Amino acid sequence: MSDIKHILVPTDGSEGSLKAAGVAGDMARALGARVTVLLVQDERFVLSEAWNTASASASPQNLSGGVEEAREAMERKAATTELAATTKALGDVPEGAQGVQVWGHPADQICGYAKENGIDMIIMGSYGRSRLMRAMLGSVSRGVANAAPCAVTVVP
Repeated sequence: MSDIKHILVPTDGSEGSLKAAGVAGDMARALGARVTVLLVQDERFVLSEAWNTASASASPQNLSGGVEEAREAMERKAATTELAATTKALGDVPEGAQGVQVWGHPADQICGYAKENGIDMIIMGSYGRSRLMRAMLGSVSRGVANAAPCAVTVVP
């Protein structure tokens, strides 16, 4: 375990993610490891967010500007909600926690981030926000456990 220098904590702000963050914080303090909190934004939800936030007079031709605005709004909201709550659940960790947002399929992005950034361990919750989300996205924790380039701890 002393080889663990960088821990990745994927989050969606769910109770499971926050519980996993507590475990990750304990491990980071014990090992002196740094922590990155990763939130993967799913592109499939941008269009509905853009449509909901567009003005009543917006036409489908003008929706592209609304899509970028919706992405930015989703990122701002996530920074103050899911990322902030997860960072708080970690507690004080060596070097503080870095919060990162990326876009794409959650399991693919988590594994890709881990590979590209030299992550030694991923600690994540076993369940996300809702049954509907799990059905739509598949089991993210299962996908990560099967494809990650490092050790994965799934917190029930």
